[in-house]
Amino acid sequence: MIKEGSLVFPGDKLATSEELLPGYGTYDAGGEIISTLIGKFFVDRKHMSAEIKPITSIPLILKEGDVAICEVKQLTESMVIVELLHIAGKGRAIAGEKDGAIHISNISREYVSHPGRMYRIGDIIRAKIIQVEPAIQLSTIDESFGVIKSFCMNCRSPLVRKNSILECPSCERKEERKIANDYGEGNIDVR
Repeated sequence: MIKEGSLVFPGDKLATSEELLPGYGTYDAGGEIISTLIGKFFVDRKHMSAEIKPITSIPLILKEGDVAICEVKQLTESMVIVELLHIAGKGRAIAGEKDGAIHISNISREYVSHPGRMYRIGDIIRAKIIQVEPAIQLSTIDESFGVIKSFCMNCRSPLVRKNSILECPSCERKEERKIANDYGEGNIDVR
């Protein structure tokens, strides 16, 4: 096994598959763990995997299970179209396509008659990526997913959570949304 902290290049042999599992920036090629990035080699002791910490900032590649912060851009009869703004816990820009969709069946565990009842254009939501290719599909079914910031449809003031409903402190309008369990707390990276 190569020494931890060593600078490695794509194609460098790091360890054998008997020693470590492939992790970020590595792959298994016939029993040898090979680097795919330029960076520093280290061992993730929790998962016993070979990992590469890149020395250059590379764009973030989306994968299933990532938690995305999105802005609602469009509503249709059966979908919510969103723009991915940020991936929770990642400090890099998203590479490639940034538009995704939440099908009506992936909005909530409860029956949803129209996506416009749960989300409005301009809402900031937290969602889980459930498919990347051929198009980004997301889900907000779990209680930690849903709207994390929303604005009044009447006066555009930020809405405040009152139990399971959102209320405008300016014009007192009440609005229904699929609300994340930490709505309004300001921590967008909660999973």
